[in-house]
Amino acid sequence: MFQAAGWVQVDRDTKDAVLQALVASLSKQAYLTMPMSQLYLYGRPQDYGFAHAEPLTVVTTRHHLRIWKSPLTVGGQPVWVGAATHDMGIERDQRNGNLTHHIDPNVDEERDFVSRSLVGSGYVTQHTSVMPPDPIKDEKTATGGSFHSNGEVLVLWLNNN
Repeated sequence: MFQAAGWVQVDRDTKDAVLQALVASLSKQAYLTMPMSQLYLYGRPQDYGFAHAEPLTVVTTRHHLRIWKSPLTVGGQPVWVGAATHDMGIERDQRNGNLTHHIDPNVDEERDFVSRSLVGSGYVTQHTSVMPPDPIKDEKTATGGSFHSNGEVLVLWLNNN
C-alpha cells in the first residue's frame, strides 16, 4: 500500500546515512530512503518509517510517516497508529542550537496529504476522521517549534488481501 501511494520505507541505520547521502549527491542521485529520527510511542520507537519526497528536495523537504503497532485490536485485527510530519526546511533546534528540520506547523495539511496518498493507493476500503474527547490543538514539537491542528484523527480501514 505505501509503495503504491508513493511512500518509501526509510533506512533504520543512521551510521551509514552520511556516507550514503554523500555518495548519492556525488552521483547526482537522490537518497530517498534517508533515515528519520525515532519517535517513541508505547515505550518503543516506531515499527516502520516511511518518507514521501521529490528527489531534488529530499534533504530539506519531505513527508514523514511513522507507524506503531498498538496493543489494541478491533474485530480481532491489530490497530496500527501513525504520526505524520512535513519537513519544510532547516532551522535551529531551540534545545541545543543544532540544525534540524523545520516542521510545517499546520499538521492538518499533512494528515490530509497522508489520507489522499493512501486512499489513492487502492488499498483503503474506508476512511473517516474522528474527534477525540480531548483533542490536541496547539502544542510544541520536540525541538521547540509550535504546531496547530483542528484535533481530528484520521482513521483508515485497509483491504486485508
